[in-house]
Order: sequence, then structure tokens, then C-alpha cells
Amino acid sequence: MKYFTLLIQVVVFGLSAHGATSSFEKAHQDVRRVMADSMAKSDLPSIVAIGVNDKGQRIEYAYGGLSWGKGEPVKTSSIFRIHSMTKLVTSIAVMQLVEQKKLNLDQNLDELLPSMTRIPILTPEGGFVKGEEIITLRHLLTHTAGFGYPNATYKLHPAFDAERWDYEDFPRQFESGTRFLYGTNTDWVGKLVEQVSGMTLEVYFKKNIFEPLGIKNTHFNVPENAKKRIASMGNRGEDGRSKLREIDGDEVSPNRYPVKKITKFSGGDGLFSTPSDYTKILQCMLNYGVVDGRRILEKKTVETMVENQIGEISLDPASWYYDSATCCNFNGLMNKDSKWGLAGMVDNTPKSYGRKSGTLVWGGYRNTYFYIDYKSGIAASVYSQQLPFNHSSTISLFDKFSELLYKNLSHR
Repeated sequence: MKYFTLLIQVVVFGLSAHGATSSFEKAHQDVRRVMADSMAKSDLPSIVAIGVNDKGQRIEYAYGGLSWGKGEPVKTSSIFRIHSMTKLVTSIAVMQLVEQKKLNLDQNLDELLPSMTRIPILTPEGGFVKGEEIITLRHLLTHTAGFGYPNATYKLHPAFDAERWDYEDFPRQFESGTRFLYGTNTDWVGKLVEQVSGMTLEVYFKKNIFEPLGIKNTHFNVPENAKKRIASMGNRGEDGRSKLREIDGDEVSPNRYPVKKITKFSGGDGLFSTPSDYTKILQCMLNYGVVDGRRILEKKTVETMVENQIGEISLDPASWYYDSATCCNFNGLMNKDSKWGLAGMVDNTPKSYGRKSGTLVWGGYRNTYFYIDYKSGIAASVYSQQLPFNHSSTISLFDKFSELLYKNLSHR
């Protein structure tokens, strides 16, 4: 049995518009009808999507159950593994330290992270050489420092045994500032935040981002009394094409309800969050650092974070990523016109439903995605929990929701 809920709410200057106009009632019906029809044709058991504009108006959609075919329905307060959507939070954290002049985007990080800057570069022949160029925070935030993920290394160096290494000593692929390679760079940014602030990433996020924004359900360690709200996961087998099935866990997420307390925090992948919570982060970025009068970043800082920071360097994934059944095929998500800022990918390809070029975009391993369209004044995110990454089932539903969003929410 499938469950669905549809939530549409308008909030203007903090006042709920319960006496919705006839046009917004029509929007309610339109979203409900079209998305329910789309879900009926999909093999996804559940999905949550939220869109918001810079006036605070929002449309929310939730369909399915927390556990497939039984239990409570998913809601905007349900908890999802957001994986690499953690990176945006880490970027906000480190840019706060830049604003406080505790860090500089272009300083040599040798004194602050000597264990990182000493990591050698892997040569095409399988040997190691010392890097000649400095590594900066800008390099890390733009994924141009040379750090990749193991599956990228397999493709570039088939003879290299990546299983014998972890990200804290994993060799770099190239000199900093010369190429793009998506990888463990933001994990190092997280370590930098801890080093400079004197706090763990968990404590820093809570004190400087979550509490000011009223975020209460985003954690590295989900409280025991909230674990029942974690959405279950699914995958499509080793080939990535089999029938979608529910799983309790795998090598990445050992079980649906984590029992082991995390003490080593990842700035690149590690948070659990709710759609409602994460929307506050997106709203903050959309509004250039402020939500409901609470500012955590300056406007100029956000403008810098969402601009192209890599110049003419290409993001073409065909040149650097290994296409496996579960991770990570980026084809279609990024292309030769895509660039990278300090907070994620800058998508320069407009969408037919109205999303503009220059939109900040990224996602998480289990098919969670977000975008912030500054030119239109709209931000949106979607949440499913299934593999492989970048799967058409979630992407197509997010596109459909976005089409309805741009049709029914006022925007520039």
C-alpha cells in the first residue's frame, strides 16, 4: 500500500495565508494531480519535494511510506541521509571563518593542515611525486586540489590498489589548480573548520548554523528517539538495472537505524536531515545569507560562493569518472558548460521549465538533490533513498515537480 500526503503552504512575511486565493487552490489541485499521476508510473515507493521562493512562499509534496508498503507516511519532517548535500553546510561553515578573517581563501594551508599538504601526487606510471604548488582553501572548495574518490582513481590508474588507502592519506591526482576532480576535498575543509574553530564539526554546525536558523533535526548522530523517522533505502542490484528493492543497509550505510555513534565527522558526507530543515539552509542561501532576520553570512560572501571560481577548467565528467552501477555517473547532471563555485556546481544550462543559467546545484549519493536559482528567486530540493546515484526515476520526478513549481510559484 502506498501513502501520500500533499502539503501546500503560502507564507508571506511570516503570515500564513490560510484564506488561499482561488489561483492558489488551483495550484494545489494541479500539483496533486500531476505528481500523483507521475508517482503512479514510477517504481519509487516514496518521495518528498519542496520548493520555495524568495518571498517565503512554498510548495511541498510528499508521497509514500517511511518503510515501503507499511508504517507511517513520509513527511517533510522525515529524516533522510543527504550524503554530499553535507558539502553545502561545510562550505557555509568555512566561509564564516573567512568572514571572521580566521582564514583566507588563497593562503597556503601547509601550517594548518600539514598532513594534507604532504600527501604526494600519483603519477600515470603508479609512482609518487611531491607536489610543487601550494594547496589553498579555494582549491579545496572548488575540487581543484587533486583529491578524488577511489572509483575515480581506478579509472585513471587501474593498477593502483585504492582499497589499501583512506581519504586521510589517499594520493592526489594532479597539481592543485590545474584540473577538476570531485572527491574528498570537502572532507579536508571539515578538518580545517575543526582545526581553526577548536570545535568538532558537529558542535560548530549546531552553534553557528543550525541554532541560528532554527534547524533542530539535522545531525551526524540521529537521536535515539528520532531514529524511527529515518526513511528506508533501496537499490537496483549490482548492475544498477535490476528491480528496485528495499534494503536495511549496505557497506555505506550499515543499517537503517544507525547504532554506532560517529565521533569522526565528515565535511563531505555524513549528515542526516529533514526536507524542512534543509529548505531553511537553501532559503538562507537564496536570500544571500539571511532567513527570518537571522543572518549567518554576508551578502557579498554568498555572491562569491555561487560564482564560477574555476575559470576555464572543465567539469566534463567523461574525462574523470568511473561509471559503475551505484556510483558515480554524473553524465547529464554536469556537462562541459558547468562550472564550480565555493558552494557547489554552477549550472549554466537553462531548463525548459524556467530554471535559469547560473543556478547553484548539487546532490547526495542516494538521490537527493537541490538547486538555487538566483535569477528566478526559487530554490528546491527532492529526497528519495535509492541507488544508483543520478537515476532517472528521481531526476524525472524532480523535473516534473520543478515544472509545477515554476508554473505556480511567483518568481522573477
